[in-house]
Amino acid sequence: SLSLLVACNSDKSKETKNTKTENSSSKSNDNIDKSVVYVNTDSLISGYELYKKASKDIQVKGNDFSTDIERQKTAFRDKVLKAEQNARAMTMGEIEAMKKSLAEEEQRIMQYESSLSQNLGNMQKESIDKINKNIDEYIKRYAEKNGYKMVLSYKQGVTAWYADSRLDVTTEVLKGLNEEYNAQGKDTKSTTDSTKK
Repeated sequence: SLSLLVACNSDKSKETKNTKTENSSSKSNDNIDKSVVYVNTDSLISGYELYKKASKDIQVKGNDFSTDIERQKTAFRDKVLKAEQNARAMTMGEIEAMKKSLAEEEQRIMQYESSLSQNLGNMQKESIDKINKNIDEYIKRYAEKNGYKMVLSYKQGVTAWYADSRLDVTTEVLKGLNEEYNAQGKDTKSTTDSTKK
């Protein structure tokens, strides 16, 4: 995912003689080596339009699956209740056949539920893989274009406790990612519309 991406060559700043105390009012972008920058992972993912769409699609699909399964389970419970009510008027052979039929139907519902769960899991994995691939590829191009030697993934308290905000390129990366995503969406719609004609 957003681990560590090494980009092309870059001229590293040689100006390191700055003894002035760092604070928010005195910081400037002129006296800092920006060959290594970082991206805030949480902000990037949550703001990425592809992630938002994928999350919504998965949620909708998950709700559809749950509704479908619950409908089948409710129908099965009603069938079991009706069978119990009719059991007194049935022969032993008929009761055994009914039990077998109900057991098979219950097994089918369980297998169907497992299949839907697996399909949803596969859908989630495919979405995550696509999102990570898009981000990795874009950040590599972004780093090469801007001459960054490294783009780090930053998560406060996890990957680092502190990072200078002047090295934060999250906004620029997110803007570029969403512009590419929206452009791809327009291209897809254009192709679909031309096909229908």
